[in-house]
Amino acid sequence: MEGDRNSVVLTALLAITKASIIAISVVMVFVTLAQVVFRYVIAAPLPWSEELARYCFVWIVFLGGAVGLSRGIHLGVDLFVNMLPRKARRGLDALTNALIAGFAATVIYASFPVINMNMFQRSPALGMQMSWIYIAIPVSMALIFLICAERLVAYAFSSNMSED
Repeated sequence: MEGDRNSVVLTALLAITKASIIAISVVMVFVTLAQVVFRYVIAAPLPWSEELARYCFVWIVFLGGAVGLSRGIHLGVDLFVNMLPRKARRGLDALTNALIAGFAATVIYASFPVINMNMFQRSPALGMQMSWIYIAIPVSMALIFLICAERLVAYAFSSNMSED
């Protein structure tokens, strides 16, 4: 299922996510550019820039994973899947989405103790709470869970389960 079949709520969440990715990418590019200019032109490196760029990249990767899943653009080998009849392909797709949703739910559950453990740990250069970095994990996994759950609901109520 492609992104155009998403519910209104999920479509809005994905639009916010895409806008966030763009904004974070812009910050990362400008911070990295500033670091290069300050290090090689002014000879006074910014001690916090590498750390901020790294944390921006973490958020981009996790949020991008959810957007990639929603658009169906993750790398996959579908040679054998495409040989299956339509009903079997849909069943396998539903199973895949159920497994991904289960994985996302497990990661969400397991990430909260890690976030709590790092609540008072500060990053060396920026001095920000590390929990702000780790929270990218449950945020992205919640989006992934919602995408897969919506697909599973669509499969359950689809009348197109007949053979080609």
